[in-house]
Amino acid sequence: MTTPRLDILIYAHDGRGLGHASRSIGVGMALRRLYPHLKVLFVSGCRQSQELIGAAPLDWLKLPSYETKVKNGKSIGVMGKSMFADGQLGLLRAGELDHLITLYRPRMVLVDHTPQGKHRELVSALALSRDIGTRWILGVRGVIGTVSQAKSELASNLFRKYYHQLLWYGDRDVLGETHIDQLRQQYSILPRECGYVSRLAEVTGRRNEISAKYTESERLAGTISVPWIGEKSMGFLEQLAKALGAIPQNYGDWHLFVDTDDSSELRNTVWNLFSRLRHCSLEQPGPRYGDSLMRSKSAVIYGGYNSLIDVLYAGIPALVVEREMRDNEQQLHLQRLRKKVGERMHVIPEAEVLSDQIVSFLLDNLAEDHISATPVNLDGATEAAVILHSLLNEKVCQ
Repeated sequence: MTTPRLDILIYAHDGRGLGHASRSIGVGMALRRLYPHLKVLFVSGCRQSQELIGAAPLDWLKLPSYETKVKNGKSIGVMGKSMFADGQLGLLRAGELDHLITLYRPRMVLVDHTPQGKHRELVSALALSRDIGTRWILGVRGVIGTVSQAKSELASNLFRKYYHQLLWYGDRDVLGETHIDQLRQQYSILPRECGYVSRLAEVTGRRNEISAKYTESERLAGTISVPWIGEKSMGFLEQLAKALGAIPQNYGDWHLFVDTDDSSELRNTVWNLFSRLRHCSLEQPGPRYGDSLMRSKSAVIYGGYNSLIDVLYAGIPALVVEREMRDNEQQLHLQRLRKKVGERMHVIPEAEVLSDQIVSFLLDNLAEDHISATPVNLDGATEAAVILHSLLNEKVCQ
């Protein structure tokens, strides 16, 4: 009996935020939708993977999670929930990934962000896969930022030695040629432009179909997403609570999705800020987020790739909170994106925002129904899936 092989293994590292996992899951969903006969498996340490996948027919394996904290705008690896340090987890996850490559013998592996993984956990798996004939594909977000792992000599060498193709989850009409050129110089290959990956597009219907389900009274004033609590986030949440208290309740309800990282103390602190506001509900990020956003008239989000693409797909105006991060990715991305979408996005620095500003922006967004089609290419998941399927069936030159 012939030993079965996995068609495509999708790997996303984890630690802070949901961008890597969400993009990868979006592509995995598109693969299962377009090519249901393919054997596809998602692998990550992201603890919210099941919530992101929902009812989609995409199976996944959970690795022990990396843990990251932000100090002075810089991400720092810390002890994970399995009580291993990030360097130790890198070694342990390397062993697990070696085993998965040997056991499932994937014909193709799609990796998000960096060729080597977060802590070089993919290096030995890359070497092992040569005898199996695995093809490795790298997918990267629209703006990489000043991420040392992605721009290192190691990343460049590993890509040239083991990787077959480079997918770019961006739109040159928004971002121009700069980021494509940077990738071409780093990896010595012209990236395949896919467009932005919208996981939300894979788990919900079209905007007009969703809107038709609800009466005006069932529409929400807005959805608010805080995917992780950073150094300045509590100050912002305090100002947000004051602002929502000042907005008349006749505009509708607000649904807040705030990740309090399983900390009862932090959860209680956040809850106390909003518990007196009858038109506000608070919960952890989960499967209800997508439906909430599609029912909303407006949104308050942070400036990560995933959150931005969600509101663009929903077609609603957003107040975007900008974190002070040293990698500069969010700032660069928002600058270019706002030139394309204009006043649909107001941007405020997390550390400087005041409640009066929030009230002004939100009332402007709620003044009329701003829902409109986006001028940004959000078909990245579908395009990536089509490219991967084509490469999967392409004969390998010996």
